[in-house]
Amino acid sequence: MDGSEALVVRPHHLLCTVCLRGGCDSPPPGRERIQRILDQVWRNRELPIVLDCPLYPVHYQDIKSEEYFQKVKRELHNRKKDLDVLRRLGLVPGSRRPAWYIYGLILDRIPTVDGICIYETATSPEWEGCPHARSGYYEKAREKGVGFFVPSRSKEEMRKAKEDSVRSIYRDERLFIRPHHLMCITCFYGRGGSAPLEEDNLYEVLRRIQEDPDTPITLIEGCCMICPPCPSYNPDTDLCDNVCGLVRDYKKDLDVLQKLGLAPGATMKAKDLFRLLFERIQTSMEICGYGDGVVTSHEWAICGNVKAGYYEKGREKGIFPKER
Repeated sequence: MDGSEALVVRPHHLLCTVCLRGGCDSPPPGRERIQRILDQVWRNRELPIVLDCPLYPVHYQDIKSEEYFQKVKRELHNRKKDLDVLRRLGLVPGSRRPAWYIYGLILDRIPTVDGICIYETATSPEWEGCPHARSGYYEKAREKGVGFFVPSRSKEEMRKAKEDSVRSIYRDERLFIRPHHLMCITCFYGRGGSAPLEEDNLYEVLRRIQEDPDTPITLIEGCCMICPPCPSYNPDTDLCDNVCGLVRDYKKDLDVLQKLGLAPGATMKAKDLFRLLFERIQTSMEICGYGDGVVTSHEWAICGNVKAGYYEKGREKGIFPKER
């Protein structure tokens, strides 16, 4: 994650930023405060956001006066909104995530502020809700997507990255590939992939090693020659700006290395490396499904291709001509 100083934000204020982008001129926390959040996020998509939720836990015997109750009433609905947002996001007070992650999660998990910022019935003055909640501001901005809040790569930038990286794949003496992408290549082949994709270089690497099985492959941790055209690839940091790219894919790299008995920097001929891969890893469940198929959180989602069995099909067919 970016080493910048974190932006500490109340969860429900993030909903206000969406409404402001949707045309709301007077968000309850104040336009200037909410605009400042948007400006900081737009300047740095990697900006760490810490979700702050002020609660007032106190033992009943420590309550000395009615002032305590007056204090907690002031922010009653806002505290509930904070917790409602956190619950929807699957996060907790103090959670720290990059801006692109937070906004992607908000837009995915919270389609409307109904039930958070306003309720079907105002049961008392404390629970009247935000006057802008049913204006459509939030929903209007949400439809624009995450690129409306954090800068995203342009199609032209990704097209050029594709051209440049493909040129390197066919020209360079050796390929630099992250370990779990060996399984992705096999999966791509197993599902019948036979044409280039805009968002990655799986086809090009497959074609290169099929044409020359002696091509040296050096294993690396992190983004590799397959990644540059991907919308989630960040050329400024050379990191993957994808929820699962934060931790899951790094674990898969290390799991593959452990199974193969190798380490980053290991270099082998493609045909020998894939032979070792197929000897040591029989199913994608072993790596991409963690062995048990259990999803413990959003960050640890399991690739949908695991159940499809494409890796197993590619492994059975063999990706080199002489193996078929």
